[in-house]
Amino acid sequence: MIDPELTALWLRITLAFGFGGSKKWQYIDIDDPKESIAKLSSNVALQNDRHINKYRNVSSKQIDSIIDLCKRNDIVIITPSDEEYPAKLRCLVDPPSALFVLGDVKKVFDVPSVAVVGARESCEYSQQLAKVFSSSLARYGVNVISGFARGIDRCAHVGALEQQGTTAAVLGCGILHDYPKGTMRLKRLIAEHGAVISEYLPTTTPAKEYFKVRNRIISGLSDCVLVVEASERSGSLNTVNHALEQGKDVFVIPPHDLFDPAFDGQSALLLDGAQIAVDPEQISDHLMRLYGL
Repeated sequence: MIDPELTALWLRITLAFGFGGSKKWQYIDIDDPKESIAKLSSNVALQNDRHINKYRNVSSKQIDSIIDLCKRNDIVIITPSDEEYPAKLRCLVDPPSALFVLGDVKKVFDVPSVAVVGARESCEYSQQLAKVFSSSLARYGVNVISGFARGIDRCAHVGALEQQGTTAAVLGCGILHDYPKGTMRLKRLIAEHGAVISEYLPTTTPAKEYFKVRNRIISGLSDCVLVVEASERSGSLNTVNHALEQGKDVFVIPPHDLFDPAFDGQSALLLDGAQIAVDPEQISDHLMRLYGL
């Protein structure tokens, strides 16, 4: 049962402390936000703290407008005080203080999941493999998570949908913002078969730093990560780093061309001990063992 009072409290915390980052958790107990705020408000030493002042200055009108916007667009607000909040995210150093979700959270939270990641500007070979692996994994009952960007991300979502499987898109912008442009229809289709997830307010426009911040949620919701195509500077490696910090296994599809810099990130991961992925069944077997299935 979602408590409206606690939802409003977490939204106020989110607006005051911002999205991502662990700063808020120096002030707030994830299990007892009310008591945390009460202590902060009565602490004389924190009277001039900018975060506390921002918290005080968030108006009820701001909160009500966010809640109303979400209701009108079938977006569910999930906070750490709700039973629906994913257990996989609670253990992060910087768990999101609010999640905005379009779709069915039961299909994508706390179920066997793989993050399929790779380059936006990817080759046709890699895009085909992303679809093949995602289709097969969806057929095995695995939830396919990706970041809804062009290239590999899109292929991962589409591959899962082709099997009527479950997929989750974690955004680096608000759910109602049409990014990448012209993809709102795909977003709604994903919501029908899984969920579209963002920690950003529904109308938030994308920013470069938002995508790195959201990567911890992609890896956090997943049980392992599959890298399909990555250069040495690929943003996908940021997701991999989060996964390794979270104790997740990393699978890597072999480079298509060892002489092409577009695959240098994969080569480096394999040299560092990542597991080579040549068959989707490797990953599904790994996940079934994790879940004792």
